[in-house]
Amino acid sequence: MAEEHCPKKETCPHVQDARKNARTWFKQMQFYRDRLLVETARREKSELMLLHDPLTGALNRRGLEKNFLEECSKTKRFGRKLFLVFLDIDNFRAFNNEHGEHTGDLVLQKAVECIAAGLRPYDSIYRLGGEEFVVLLPEIRSVSTACRLAERIRKMVAGLKVVPHDDSEPLGVTVSVGLARLGSGDSLDTLVDKANEAEQEAKKRGKDRTYIYLGGEVLPAEKLIRK
Repeated sequence: MAEEHCPKKETCPHVQDARKNARTWFKQMQFYRDRLLVETARREKSELMLLHDPLTGALNRRGLEKNFLEECSKTKRFGRKLFLVFLDIDNFRAFNNEHGEHTGDLVLQKAVECIAAGLRPYDSIYRLGGEEFVVLLPEIRSVSTACRLAERIRKMVAGLKVVPHDDSEPLGVTVSVGLARLGSGDSLDTLVDKANEAEQEAKKRGKDRTYIYLGGEVLPAEKLIRK
């Protein structure tokens, strides 16, 4: 049967209704698409907020757990080494006691900014709580390289000056640093514990130092850096 053609296509009410319905359908599709985009962006923003420390902008423990698993997978796949740096701001209580909590918060924020500025694009910083932070160093070829990077972080923070909220003299900031390499049997907790043990040794030795947990020993990192 031959297809029937409307002799007055542009003015035919059937054609006009079909076009009107198509425009309505298209607008509805745009509306639902826009709502989906807004909802997706809102969820992504909420997820990012759950992974970040609101005070410093560093990733938090949840973010560390998530990224640690991903980095472990990459380490096994490509045969590179993964190191974890544990940092503790020296004498942090004095910042709060002598200059107020606002100054303490400022020290934390400035320290994170300083550390982040010295990291490679694929390194990442996390706040564990209080004045304790962790940095993941993936894609490391040698112990010497890891020690050099950890020492660079320590020295950058040692050059930081923070002006207190009471406008008194600028405050110097230092960190004690512990370093540990991911071993075959390590979990995130055991790796953090090893780096923390090295950091505690740095505190005992006078602070503003970097030590590494290596082969069951805790050693000064500077002695393992190839000149």
